[in-house]
This record gives sequence, C-alpha cells and structure tokens, in this order.
Amino acid sequence: MKNTTKIISALTIALTLLMNLASCSEEIDKSNRYTFTGETIADFILNREERFSKMITILKQADMMGLLSTYGTYTFFLPGDSAIDTYLREQFEAWDTTKNDPNPAWTGITSPYLEDLSDSMAVVIAKTHIIPYGYEMAQMSEGVIDTRNYNDRYLSVSFVTVGEKFRIMINNQAGITEGDNLVENGVVHIVDEAVAPSSNTIPKLLDDQPYFSLMSAAIQKTGFNTKLQEYFCKLNGEEYKLGAEPANCFACGKGMARYPHSYYAKFTGFIETDDVFAAEGIHTVEELQTFAEKYYGTEDRDNPESPNNALYKFVAYHFLERELNYNLMVQYNLVHDSYKSESSGGMVANVDRVDYFETMLGTMIKVCKPLSCEDPYLAQNIFLNFSHKNAKQYEMKKHINVRIIDLTSFTTMDEKYAHFSANALNGIIHPIDKILIYNEDEMKGNVLNERMRFDVASLLPELTNNGVRYGRWQQTGGKCTHGDYNIPNGYCKNIKINEPTTEWHYFCPYSWGCNYLGDEIIVVGQYDFEYRLPPVPAGTYELRMGYTSTSIRAITQFYVDGKVTGIPVDLRIYFNDERIGWIKDSETEDNGVENDKVMRNHGYMKAPASYYRQSGNKGLARDQEGAGRIIITQKYFDNGDHWLRMKKVDEPLDREFNHDYFELVPKGVISSHIPEDRL
Repeated sequence: MKNTTKIISALTIALTLLMNLASCSEEIDKSNRYTFTGETIADFILNREERFSKMITILKQADMMGLLSTYGTYTFFLPGDSAIDTYLREQFEAWDTTKNDPNPAWTGITSPYLEDLSDSMAVVIAKTHIIPYGYEMAQMSEGVIDTRNYNDRYLSVSFVTVGEKFRIMINNQAGITEGDNLVENGVVHIVDEAVAPSSNTIPKLLDDQPYFSLMSAAIQKTGFNTKLQEYFCKLNGEEYKLGAEPANCFACGKGMARYPHSYYAKFTGFIETDDVFAAEGIHTVEELQTFAEKYYGTEDRDNPESPNNALYKFVAYHFLERELNYNLMVQYNLVHDSYKSESSGGMVANVDRVDYFETMLGTMIKVCKPLSCEDPYLAQNIFLNFSHKNAKQYEMKKHINVRIIDLTSFTTMDEKYAHFSANALNGIIHPIDKILIYNEDEMKGNVLNERMRFDVASLLPELTNNGVRYGRWQQTGGKCTHGDYNIPNGYCKNIKINEPTTEWHYFCPYSWGCNYLGDEIIVVGQYDFEYRLPPVPAGTYELRMGYTSTSIRAITQFYVDGKVTGIPVDLRIYFNDERIGWIKDSETEDNGVENDKVMRNHGYMKAPASYYRQSGNKGLARDQEGAGRIIITQKYFDNGDHWLRMKKVDEPLDREFNHDYFELVPKGVISSHIPEDRL
C-alpha cells in the first residue's frame, strides 16, 4: 500500500484506542506496517524462518500451510519461536499439575517439546491463529473479532497500555507487537504469545477465577453447573451432520446456499464479583439465598435444584442460551453498510441500541447502549434492563441500569482482575456492576413498557451459537461463498415446521437491501411454519411484522396460537398501493403524521426512521415504499408460550415469504398522534 494509506491506518487505530482508553497516553505503539508485493501469508512466514520456524513446523504438521498460500483473505496471528516454547511449557504444566485431580485441566499438551505434539493439537493451534477474513488493527474493537477463527471460536480484543504506548491484546494473552503486515491474501499480526483457546466450560471458568466465588458456589448448589456443561447438541435425537448443499443461492443467483456446519450449545453469563455482593452485605450462599427470596419467594426453599427455588431462579436469570459477545450485544455494531445510526442524509442520530433476549429463567432481559443520553458514561456503555426513567419501585433502583463491564475496563479496575478470562469453550461471561434480578412489576411497568423490536434472528439462539448470524456476505470468483444459509428442519427450537416442503433461508447482512440490521429471512416452498414468540410480561400487546415487498412474494395467512388472524395478506403489494396508502413524509404538509393514521387504519405502518438504505434507492427505511410493517393483531398474551404461524395460501412454489423483524408493543404505549416507533 502507499505510505498515505499506512499513515491513515495508524491514525485510525490511534483514534479508536483513544476513544476506548481516554485516560491513556496519546502515543501509540507504531508497529512496522508493510505491504509485501507478491507475498502470501505462507510466504511471509517461510521467508522469516529464523524467527518463526516452530510455527512453520506446526502449520506443516497440521497441513494448513496450503490454506495460507491460497486466494482469499485471512488474518494470521503469528507467534515467534520463544512464544511457542512458552505456550507448550505452560500448557503442559497446567495439565501435569492437575492430571490426578477429579477434574484435570485438559489442554491436549502432554509434553513441553514440539516434537511430541500430536497432529490433532497441531491442527488446534494452527486454526486458533487463523481467521477467514482480513482484519487490520483499526478494524478491531473492544469485545471480540466478529468473525470466528478456523477453530470455530471468537477471539477477544482488549486495549492496554505498556509504558506510554497502546497495545491490542488478543484473548487477554497475546499482544500485537508488529501489526498490519499486509500481504496478498490478508494480514499478518506478529504477537508476543501464542493464543491459547480455553478448554474450560462456563462453570470451570468461573471456578478458576476466585473473585467470582459466590456466584460459582450458587451455580454448583443449584445444579446449574450440569446445565452449563453442554456443548454439542443433537438434531432430532442424532448427532448433527452437515447436509447436502441445496441447488441455488436465492439472494445472488450464484453458487449454493450452505447448511450450518455445526450445532453447538453456547451460553452467556452476567456475573457479579464477590465485591459487588459484599457491597450489599452478601458474603455467603446462604445470605444470597435469603436475598433472592425477597424477589422470588420461598417456594421449595430446601430444594435449591428446584426451578421454583429462589436461588435457582436468581442464577437462571443471569444466563442466556446463546453466546453474546460484548461488541455484538446490540447488533447495530455489525460492520455493514445498510445500518448506520450515525449516517447523514436525514438520518436520526444517537438512537439507543437495544435488543431483548430470553434468559434461562424464561423471562426477558433488555440489553441497551443508550446513545440518546447526553451523559457520556451512559452513552458509551452497555446496560442490562436500562430505563430512562427512575425505577417504578424504589428498591429496584439498585437493580436496573446494570452496567456490563467491558474487558478493558474490568482488567484495569483492580490488579486482581488483570488476568480475567471471559471466553469459555461453550460461551462467555461478562462482569456486571450491580446485583441483577427480575421483578415482573418493574419490567412490565418500566423497563419493558416500550416498543420491543426483535430481529427474527434474535429469536433463534442457534444462529448465533453456530456462526450463522453475525456472518458476512462475501463473493469469491463470482460465487456466493458466504451469505445464504439453508436452516434444516428441527435445527431451531423456536421454529415449528408444519409442511415438509418449507425451506427456510437466512441471509447475512448485505448492503443493497432495506433490512433492519442488514440481514433477512426468506422462506420458500408450500410453507407452513411457526415461531415461538418472546416471553414478554403478561399483558395486551400489538404484534407487528416488518418486511419488504416485491413481485415474487407470496400470499400468507397469519395465525396466533392456532387461531386465524385477519384475512390473507398479499406481500407483493408495495406500501404506496392505495390499499395501504404510503406517502413519503416530505411530500406531505405535516411530515407524515396524518398519513401514519391512514396507514394504521389499513393495518400497516411505515418502516422505522432509525436505519438507512445505503445503496440503490438510498435513504431512510421510512422513506422506502417497498419496506414497512403489517399490524397482525392486538391481543392479551399470558405468561405461557405463544406461537405465530405463517401459512402460504397461493400455489406457485417459487413465491417466497420475507420477514425481517417482529414488534411487540404494550397497548398503553401505542399512540396514533405521535407514533412511538418512528425510530
């Protein structure tokens, strides 16, 4: 690359790091950055054998050198020979010192010598250091690198200072010392340590970090340690195997759609440190049980493994059945062009970034980055159960607006947290700064008393856990190599397939559509399928669906809990059709206020103004005549399961069903005068 490009890259990473570490020195560690014309990643390593001979040996033993020579774009974290020696010795010692324990630390390394390394561990080491997408340092943000490595694991990213210089840390272990070595098929970052993937499950990871001892003990006492051991899942009672590729890729018309390559169970834990509990006078599991009973009752007090027990409920509310990494918690952070809340062109800036997830308690939790707040502390952090209002109940003031502490902040707030490890084999843990509890009245009357928008992929943890969601749209050699996934029947527990010809496709974020968060769901065949809706607090809600219309859509009948809802809907009709009545806001005298009422009377709404179509017919989603929402029903939802069914009622098999997101809106929030959801 030209020198100018190198300077811009250096300035970009400096600014990125300064925003994340405002208290640090302005001097950045300016590593060597070069472009080696004609060199691949493999050439880069082989041409420096005097420094990287041991990684060369590992790559050859793993038969991975060929991959790094091929056309494509990769990121390779390259440790030197001394780093490999240290890695082998430390991994051996971790195994050797615990090999006679009931739960030994299984590292796969049973000798400190490279010549004794097994072929399978050579593959693990090699794949851990390779990501199938090119990331320069300026593209790495706090949390994780948002493409999994070839070992199917995320690598975490944190920022530290060494002396007066910034350094990027990978997995809080390996610091980049010579970054952004740009080659023909990607980028090489030289690191001072080898990256060691954790082989611990969530319970073991917590148990190994003494400042989480109280929560770890509660997990053991309630039997959650068994639940959180799960990693491999079975599909229809059998081990999941990659299916045959379907015939075509619907979105781009080239290549083939893919089935997910794995079927993992993953978890996210929001965990208080012992210090957080101590600040509220809680020092033992018995005291935590007493505290939990104030909010969850005393049923089955003597049976902590009962789902009705207060301590069990307390623990359950702290976990999600999905791996939710810090910088992917609020999906607006996804790197694609079709959703940018800070874009120009009439875009509404500073929109709160919000998502909602079901916990293992079977209740909802809200995740929010409140960008609309003027207070920088609020706007720059991510919170659980955030509310712009005061707590409805005074005692709940300490249990809403719970901050999720990012990796960099946590490891630097106290010396004892410096070696904190967040990533487990089967998920991730996030420290939090307050005690997290679920209170139905507070959630219904305050935190969740708002329009709740659920991207369809948010309803399906399996997509997050297996690298389908958060993927990238790519084409190589004119073919789709990434982007369109065919999701097998039975793969997602929150979907029922009633008609065997139903074919369900997920499209990764792409820039030319008008989709919320950039991704999209298409269903083809003589489809008949259902979604389990999120378990919101009992009450009356308006249920809506966001979609885009084209001539290839189908006519669909909606059902809620098995009952027909309205007449069949023709999804081919554009929203500016007189039967719907869409008019662009700028073409009205009142900025679309009266037009919103007309559309609601017809059972429709415009798309939100909080995301932006970046290519093609550019502009706010609200200004797109092909995008909008249909009001499916208003009904009372109790605390049980509720299912939304979509059934095709016209015949052509090539007609498709598009759905992008759902909305559940408490009846009291809805206003025909000032629509609550222009955003």
